[in-house]
Amino acid sequence: MKDKTLKAGAIIMSSKNTANIGLIYRFKQNDWSFPKGHIEQGENAVEAMKREVYEETGLIVKIVHELPDHLYTNLKDGEIITKMFLVVSENDSNLRPEFEKDAIEWVSYDRVNKKLSYDNLKEYFKSVLPIIEKYIN
Repeated sequence: MKDKTLKAGAIIMSSKNTANIGLIYRFKQNDWSFPKGHIEQGENAVEAMKREVYEETGLIVKIVHELPDHLYTNLKDGEIITKMFLVVSENDSNLRPEFEKDAIEWVSYDRVNKKLSYDNLKEYFKSVLPIIEKYIN
């Protein structure tokens, strides 16, 4: 039996328009997702999330709201618990993808589910939408 895999990630709101959410396209996986990744030894979830967001998007972010955990399973890692945060970018102009063929787009919050690649992420986003809507200007 595998241990649960712990990750940290974020739903990023644009500093210019909080109704826009940053989604990343990962060329290698051919998918649209939120920035997230493994919590490394010696890191807490907040540190891991901020590092992953910076690595994958170039953005420095501040936490607006701690979101419920995103729980899912995949063949490679087994059961995954992702500590999720709603964050806002401090400066949208720093946006840059981690890898050359990756992309990042600001997507209106009401169109995010049309763009996300995975059903479990779509369900998760739908479940936290009432929290996100409280912070949209």
